[in-house]
Amino acid sequence: MEQVLVVPTKIIDDLVNGTDGIFPIDLEKLRDLIEKSAFFIDREIAENDETLRQLIPYVLMRQQGKFLLLRRTKKQQERRLHGKLSLGVGGHINSGDGDAPWRAFLKGMEREMHEEVNVEVLQLSYVGLLNDTSSPVSRVHVGLVYLAEVKFLGLNEPDMFDFWFMDLKEIEQRREELEGWSKLALDFLKKLMPN
Repeated sequence: MEQVLVVPTKIIDDLVNGTDGIFPIDLEKLRDLIEKSAFFIDREIAENDETLRQLIPYVLMRQQGKFLLLRRTKKQQERRLHGKLSLGVGGHINSGDGDAPWRAFLKGMEREMHEEVNVEVLQLSYVGLLNDTSSPVSRVHVGLVYLAEVKFLGLNEPDMFDFWFMDLKEIEQRREELEGWSKLALDFLKKLMPN
């Protein structure tokens, strides 16, 4: 049985006052909260328990000013996201990533970044905490958003995703195809990089 890293929903709600969006919460504060409060639980339980949030690294990848945009194919495991466009790469942190929650998160983020795409990460910067309560899927997950400057070498799972590199204006034109987290990420990026 797969074990995933979770934190109590109340901790997240307290950080963001129960609102949705990407919040530039201090990384040291988040790390301390994760170290003190995160634990591993069976994924099957976590997927259906809104009192817990599964911690997901959500890495936005940019190459020469354009962002990687992925479309999940029907061969991808998470049926609830089939056909949706994603600005972020990431996934669950598993118990095999380590015992200490923060180290497990960092190792899991590294694993997830390279599981789906073959990239050379040139720079990795923390952006903020992503909270989204708009759907059953998002209510049991919480994202730690990072921005990676990358050299893209290809997909590791070409049957799982289609991909493009687009600027923010091009992505905005496909807004209705974006998954919820990607809409929040797009809005945040447009404020961060208004041109």
